[in-house]
Order: sequence, then structure tokens, then C-alpha cells
Amino acid sequence: MIKNYIVVALRNIKRFKIHSIINIGGMAIGIACALTLFLFVFDELGYDSYNTNADNIYRVYTQSVIKGTKSCNSKSAPPAGRTMLQYFPEVKAYTRIGYNGQYTFSYKDKQYREGGVYLADSNYFDVFTLPFLSGNPHTALQRPNSLVITEKAAAKYFGSENPIGKSIQVEGIGSFMVTGVMKNFPKKSHFSTNFLLSMSTFKDGESDSWLDNVFTTYVVLQDGTDPHQIEIKLRRLVLEQVGPQAEKYLGVPLSDFFKSGNTYEILLQPLRKIYLYSQRDYELDPNTEWGDIKQSDIAYIYIFAGGGLFIILIAIINFMNLSTARSEHRAKEVGVRKTLGAAQPQLIAQFLVEAIVMSTISVALSLLLLQITLPLFNQLADRNLSFNVVEYPYLIPLLLLFSLLIGVFAGSYPAFYLSSFKPVDILKGQIGRGGRKTRLRSTLVLVQFSISIALIICTLVVRQQLSYLQNKNLGFKKDLLVAIQNGKTLGTAMQPFMTALQKNPNILSVTNSSRMFLPGIAGRAFLYNKTVGANPISALYLMVDSKFQKTFQVQTKYGRFFSEEFTSDSSAVVINETMAKEIGTANPVGGELTCLTGKTYKIIGVVKDFNCESLHQSVRPLVFVLSPVEQAASIVTMRIAPTNIEATLAYIDKTWKQFVLSEKCFHPFVDEQLARLYESEEKTGKVASIFALLAISIACLGLFGLSSFVTEQRVKEIGIRKVLGASVLQLVLLLSKEFLKWVLFANIIAWPIAYYLMNAWLQDFAYRTDLGLPLFLLAAFFALLIALITVSAQTIKAALSNPVKCLRYE
Repeated sequence: MIKNYIVVALRNIKRFKIHSIINIGGMAIGIACALTLFLFVFDELGYDSYNTNADNIYRVYTQSVIKGTKSCNSKSAPPAGRTMLQYFPEVKAYTRIGYNGQYTFSYKDKQYREGGVYLADSNYFDVFTLPFLSGNPHTALQRPNSLVITEKAAAKYFGSENPIGKSIQVEGIGSFMVTGVMKNFPKKSHFSTNFLLSMSTFKDGESDSWLDNVFTTYVVLQDGTDPHQIEIKLRRLVLEQVGPQAEKYLGVPLSDFFKSGNTYEILLQPLRKIYLYSQRDYELDPNTEWGDIKQSDIAYIYIFAGGGLFIILIAIINFMNLSTARSEHRAKEVGVRKTLGAAQPQLIAQFLVEAIVMSTISVALSLLLLQITLPLFNQLADRNLSFNVVEYPYLIPLLLLFSLLIGVFAGSYPAFYLSSFKPVDILKGQIGRGGRKTRLRSTLVLVQFSISIALIICTLVVRQQLSYLQNKNLGFKKDLLVAIQNGKTLGTAMQPFMTALQKNPNILSVTNSSRMFLPGIAGRAFLYNKTVGANPISALYLMVDSKFQKTFQVQTKYGRFFSEEFTSDSSAVVINETMAKEIGTANPVGGELTCLTGKTYKIIGVVKDFNCESLHQSVRPLVFVLSPVEQAASIVTMRIAPTNIEATLAYIDKTWKQFVLSEKCFHPFVDEQLARLYESEEKTGKVASIFALLAISIACLGLFGLSSFVTEQRVKEIGIRKVLGASVLQLVLLLSKEFLKWVLFANIIAWPIAYYLMNAWLQDFAYRTDLGLPLFLLAAFFALLIALITVSAQTIKAALSNPVKCLRYE
């Protein structure tokens, strides 16, 4: 019997080709889109889960509130981990990493400039699960001048040689012996590097300073330990360890610091929440993260998961709508079957099996589409997703259950409704044509287009925000600025190189500064006019030369910028407007700033605010110091003329080669560098646009099929109206108005939902576009236009038909 039902189902699919293509194709596209988005979500949620102790590993971070300004730093003081291990029995182990800059690595005739070189404690591999290919992970980093590399780095430097025991020369530090080769960091790790130097090589690791947050510290807690109880214990640690050192620089007891409303805490962040929750839930300043830390936002998980659910919902609505619409054409079939003796259970089974067969074919086709389109999605989203039955063993059973449930839902109307009528009523055409079913279809269209319009609005907002970020006035002229990112390679040849560049008339100005527009800008705490007190000012700290202002064209508000004419400028600072506001003096020029490390500077100028960080962050207090650049990233920035740009860039490369032979000059334009700050938003925008377009296409596919059935139902009415003189335009409006009415109503539902979602997303940006009415009206216009075009494809054809053909049998 089941075999007979399946054969009949396949015959009906073949018989109603267009209906079947629309129904099966729309569902298959919807499932493929949803699966792609869900694979992305699963991939994001799996970060750092490869670690054996993942659920017990926590990152130590610091949180402070000074003068009402909250600051969260992902780094911690050097002694934090060892002190916690000593005093807290709940702490099982700790380890640290620290960024050590960019260096030229040499082995025999091979020489490469390497970025992302890190220090690590000897017990790093006791905390993190990183398998070794050779060497002992427990002892590899114990001795000074030890080096652990990844298999990628081993192949690069040693080829088929065994690296263990070989020495690599590290520029400016010395020779390091390779004591271990580990597998490459997993792709789903929040942190990765190819080189780990032993912490014991450097004195910084033994520092007892609690005021210098220079390392990332991880602790492993005993099973069942409540991290909040450890945070309570850490409050006493702040008083006992941080307090005495802070009081030395503040000049007042730490209790006065707290009485002023300020706070300072050492807290714990679960390892598995670093990747997705660092900024949203823990408010960690991205500027305090290492450059090799991977981060995303849980908000994007909600967006993509919601998008996947919406798309599959649209596809399900299509499937159910078209199935119920087609059922009307099968009423007489039901009557004939019942007349010939078919029982109601048999009819119910027939309709349910047909719907299940169609949904199963849709699922199978969706898996084929997924295999075809997944590589394109990976390229677009910079991912490496794959549909692996071994990795996701539950997906196939879930898809089979899904096809069964959707088949039952879609086939339930014709199965239980049509089969309940008497054959004589069906054959006489006395069963109801509207009522509940019309309302059901209208409601489904309303839901479908509400989702589609909301997706259109969200996509438009994302694109508008990205355009706003790219075109906002940053307070300096970003065009025609070229920044050499690996300037530290020049070493003592920095000044001769800059002098050589200025010989080219197309290079208008050259400056040397510490890094901007990237995470990791240094920070310091200052007191104004040596005032002891409980409210130091936290500020970004940029080391620059006297040509910085000319090159970036930052405007002066008070005083002056640094000048080579004043030798005293070596002990002076320039600040921005926001820093001046924090000081609380209208014009602080002539005053003094004392860094909590002890050095005092004279303020000689105030520049207007400009954005040296991502626009996710508002302008913060900033202090410029005239100094040889001491940071690991030394940037040489040039302002070039708008003519002969290619020749100018070639001159920069040629000049570079005269001073550096070990590596190429890396010199992107600053505006390109700024664009990379919003790469995740850009990729999200592209992905959202594509899936919004697909969702709308699926909705329109269903609307097309539905309108064809409705038009077919009213073909005789159309013929009569044409005979009575109705024009084509009148008929098109008559047939379209019902659909367009529900599309208009869909806007009422979609607008507040889209506004809520996008307003929440925009909160991540300190500078954001407006959610104005024109944007919502534009989305409504698009949806209405798309629906009108879709419906008109059928209604115009019906309106142009010959009424004689429609009425010849009446």
C-alpha cells in the first residue's frame, strides 16, 4: 500500500511540474541556506573547545572605574598567576603569554621577518592541549633561550630536517634552540602563533609590579570551583598586593581612591567566552588584546541563527501554502476516490505520503545545493566550513525528522479536511472555497513578507552603517597616506631612510610614530600638576616625531605641536581635547602631567580630537610624547602627492631595498588599513545581503505559485469581467490587491522588529548612522515592488487571455 502511495505521489509531482519545481525548489533552497548559517553558528560556538580543561580555564583580567569611566583590560600583572597559585588552593595551575614583537629569524641561508612572536611560561602546554610532534611539552620551555615552533614554521625553516636541537638566530635577542615542534594551533582557537619563546629568557617575567598589566594570564581551577568565589578572594589580593604599590604613586591611601567612587578589580573570564563575549558581556577594551587574538561577537551568532530560522520558516510557509492551494484542484479527485470505495484513512495516508515524499526530495536536493554553494560561502565569509557527517552525526536524523514533520503539517489540510466531505457534496462543488483556508494563506503570506521586509531593513542598515564608517570625518586627512608597517626592521637606519624618502618631491612629508588604528595602543595613567589624589587620568600614549602633525594634518586648538627648534620638547607633551576635558581646565597649556611611573612632562599644546582607533570606540584621552619609537611596531607614515602614485610607491620600495635586504617593504594606504578595522562587519554585511536576497526570492517564489493558483481559480470570473468591459489594468489591480494589501500590513509588523534588532546592533559603535524613516520607506517600496512584479507575472497573463476560451463550456 505504501509503495502505491509513493508511486501516485511521484506521478502527481511529474504531472504538476511547475507546482512541484516551485514547491520542492523553494524548500530545498531554504534548507540549504539555513544549514549554511547553522554550520557557521556551530563553528563559531566551538572555539577553544579542543582544550581538555576548557571548562576550567579562565583568563585573568582587570576592571577599573576612575572618575566614572569604566576600563577593562584583558592583560594582568606579572605576579598575578603565581600569587593566585600560592594563596588559593582552588587554583590548580597558571600560565602566561606576552607579545614580544616582530623579529628577523635566521637559519643557515633562510631569513624571514616574523610577526606575532610570543613569550610563554614553561607550563603553557600543561594548561592548553596542543599536541607535540617532537620534543617534550612539559620541559620544552623550561630553559632560557628555548623555542617551540609549529609544524608550519618547522617546514618553512628546516624542510625535512629534524628541528630539535637546531638553533635559530633571532635578530636583536640572540640564539634560540628549538626544543619542541607542536601541531599548528587549531583554527578554532582564540589565540595562535608560530613561535613561543621561553619566558625565563626575559626578566619581565619575574617582575613584581602589580601596576603593569603586560601579560595575558590563564588559570586552571579545580573541578567544581565557583569562579565568583575566587573573584571575592581576589578583592583582598588587590588590597594586599596592588594597594601598597598604587599608594606610592597616588600619594593617598587606596581607601581614599575607593571612597571617591573609583574601583579596581581582578576578575576571571571563562576561556570559552573569550572569542564571542569579550566586548559585549565583559566590556574588555579591544585595544588591550594582542593582535593575534581572534574575536567575534555573540550578536552575530544571534543574527545568523535568527536568519537561518527565518529563511527556513519562509520556505516552510511556501511549502504549506502551495500544498493547501493545490489541494483545491484535487477536491474532485477525492470525490471520485470516495465514490469508488476509498476510505477516509486511505485518503489521509495518500495526502500525507505525497507531502512527505516532496519534503524528502527537498531535503535531498538541499544537501546537494549545500555541497555546491558551501565553498562560495567559505570564500565570502573567510571560513572553512564543511558538512561532515562524522562531525555532525545528528544532522541527518534531524533532517529526516524535519522532512517527516513538514510533510505531515503540509499534508494535514487536504488529508483531514477534504477527506471529511461526502462524495456527493464534493462532486456538486458544494464544499466551501474560502473562509478558514483563505485566512490561513493570507496569514502565512503576512508572516512571510514580514520576515522578508525585516531582512531588507537589516541589510540596508548594515550597508548604511558601513558607508557611514568609511566616509566619516576622522579629524585628519586619511587620503594619500602610506604607512610602512614593518618600520622597526630599519633599526638605526630609520632616520637615514626617512631622509632619503624626502628627496622625492612627490613625498610631501614623512613621520615616525608608534602604532595607531590597531589593537594594542599603549596606555598610561597621569596626574595633572603633580596633584596627589585618588583620580588619576587614564590616557592613550603615542610616541611621535615633530613631523606627525604635518603628515596627518591634525589641527591645533591651543599652543603648538612639537618642533625641532625646541630642545626642551623632549620633556614635553601634547594632548587632545578629550584629555583636556578630563583635566578640567579650559586651556591646560603650561601645566604639567606626571606619569604614575614617575616622569613629569610640560603640556605645550592641545590638538583637536581625531580618531586613532576603530569607530567602535569614541575618542579617548590621548597624550603625545616626542620620543624615539620604542614599541614593537614602529610605523613610518608618508603623505604623498596625488600624481604619479605608482612611481612614488616604486621609489619607496627602491629606497627600502637600499637599507633592508631581509624582507619586503609592507606599505598599505592608511584608508585601506582603516577599512580592515571593519572587515567583520563588511563580511557580515555581504553575507546578510546574500541571504536576505535568497529569503526574498523564496518568498516571491511562493507568491508566484500562489498567485498562479488564485488566478486559475478565478479564470471564469476574469472572462465574464472582460466580456462586460473590464480593462487589463482593472483586472490586474483586482487580482493583485489582496496580495499587496498583506504586503503593506507586513510592514507594520516588520518595522518595529527590525528597528529593535538594528538599534541593538548599532550600540556596538560609538559613531553610528541614524535609523530614519526614509530607510524604512525604502524597504517597504522594495518589498511592494517585488511583490507587484511577482504577482503581475500571472495576473497580466490572465487578464490578456481570450474570454471565449474561459467561458466556452459555461
